[in-house]
Amino acid sequence: MSFAGANINKLNGGLNRQVSSDRVIALICGMTLPGGMSFNKAYELLDITTAEDLGITESSDDTNDELVHFHLSEMFRLSPGTTFHLIPVDATQTVAALVASEELKTAIRSVDGVNVLGFAGLDTTVTTADADALSFQSLVSAFEQEHLLIDGIFVEGVGDALGIEVTAYSDLRELSAPNVTYVIAQEPAQAALKASYAVRAAVGTALGSVGVRKVHEDIGSVDIEDKPRDRRGEENYSLTDELLGRWLSAALCDGKTFKSLTPAQQSSLTAKGYMYVGSFADYSGFYWNGCPTAVSKESDYAYFNLNCIWNKAARIIRRTLIPKVRSKVPTDPATGYIKSTWISGCESDVLSALDSMQAAGNIDGKDIYINPAQAPSEDTPLSVKGQLVVGKTVHEFDVDLGLTDKL
Repeated sequence: MSFAGANINKLNGGLNRQVSSDRVIALICGMTLPGGMSFNKAYELLDITTAEDLGITESSDDTNDELVHFHLSEMFRLSPGTTFHLIPVDATQTVAALVASEELKTAIRSVDGVNVLGFAGLDTTVTTADADALSFQSLVSAFEQEHLLIDGIFVEGVGDALGIEVTAYSDLRELSAPNVTYVIAQEPAQAALKASYAVRAAVGTALGSVGVRKVHEDIGSVDIEDKPRDRRGEENYSLTDELLGRWLSAALCDGKTFKSLTPAQQSSLTAKGYMYVGSFADYSGFYWNGCPTAVSKESDYAYFNLNCIWNKAARIIRRTLIPKVRSKVPTDPATGYIKSTWISGCESDVLSALDSMQAAGNIDGKDIYINPAQAPSEDTPLSVKGQLVVGKTVHEFDVDLGLTDKL
């Protein structure tokens, strides 16, 4: 017998840090660089302390009239255990110049599996949302050519210091930017700290709300399917944190309080495709109004979570089919069609790969079909048809309730 006494074995995995490819989120932020950091370089952040070690603190926010630390702290507060990425950029650039920057694109590519982007610290005002939304969508389209699928871009809408009427907000639903969402929610306690914050929006809160949810969940859901450990047992997943004094109320990015908005104005903002925060009468907490995108409501991709579902399936199908590229496709000599056994095997492989999405609740069903009457060649791709069954989202209830003297 020795005198070791007690051997302590180091375990790993207890923090349940998320490394799932479902949510790989990067905040692209116009900001003043702390010493040692560079523009257009991605920094991996494990928690808010990692950011503070880089020199991004509440004090630096105050000194530089920025909200970088606030955005990051909200991301980790709402989605603890998630690994986020930060890409600093020069805030003086126009949106068009920024999204065309090869340096930025290289930085985004360097984040393995990145699929959600947030833009903050720029002068992306709600009055110029139309043109900027199309510029952001062009970035998504550029990456799509490289088979890098971006589920969504969340843009910090900056309000007009003079204030504009809610009815004067442009209609984002008239655009063709199905992967772009404008965040115009403002956390009033933070906005009250400095005049420079008074026209800013809480895009970090939106990204944290994305990180904590599954692919199919609407960002406006009152509850979530998998809560962080310290909030299990709660009946909802409100943005409100009374201890920190956050989201005890809500406003738009020009300072208009949610409580000052009429029901018609609230409906107008949602109908026009803006993402803001509000509350329900006689129910505690503050919540997002949903996750609309800048495209017609009739589009299949009018909401962020629907883009997430399609993109996840596309990535899975692509990974499943690539090993079959340039492989032999056997032909039935009697018909000249592709052999049914090969087709059934290929269809089965794809359906099996999509089983993970059905098990996770991302989809409710799926179907894959390959027409045997095809002649694939170097110039003619083999055509595969796929369909996904997605669940419905309840946005409100309409209850008929009456009084009676008997049942």
